[in-house]
Amino acid sequence: MASFGAKFPYFCPVAEEPEGARPIYSGEPVRIGRLVKADLSVTLASGKLFADDVMAESVDEFAGASIAMEIDDITDDTASVVYGVEVLDGTVTYNVANDPPKGALGYLKKLMRNKKVLYKGYFYPLVKAALGNDTAQTKADSITFGTSVITFSVFACENGDWRDTHEAATEAEALTWLKAQFTTASAEG
Repeated sequence: MASFGAKFPYFCPVAEEPEGARPIYSGEPVRIGRLVKADLSVTLASGKLFADDVMAESVDEFAGASIAMEIDDITDDTASVVYGVEVLDGTVTYNVANDPPKGALGYLKKLMRNKKVLYKGYFYPLVKAALGNDTAQTKADSITFGTSVITFSVFACENGDWRDTHEAATEAEALTWLKAQFTTASAEG
């Protein structure tokens, strides 16, 4: 399988985290921007037991993950949802007391398997955003585009779920599945 496309990053804040279940989300998901790339890094809690000079047991359990997401741009209104910042009269105020809300994150990848194109939705039911670094560069004899970076910490839900994926034959089918997760994920847990 080869991947060669990524699109449609969406985020929706958590309204409630019921015990033993997936979160319940508030409102409609917002499109964060246009996806440039998303890099998932999984952290495992690992342990190995050696006995009689050989490995006798090995455990690797999900501890958490992070997604470094690069997008073309994030609007001020979207930043208020993702980062929990205040937008007032066209001014966005970032404050040390800002506490980004937990939420759900999803996006699509375009894949090719056996010379056939398919689409795969990725849904993370519980994440929290951290503001990425920012760079400004003057124009020279060539133009370099700048992008926005958001790092999402991925948590396991109360029921242990941390990611869902779904393959579809068309982009429209995959996008329909993805958007439905923001309303049905809490009921499935």
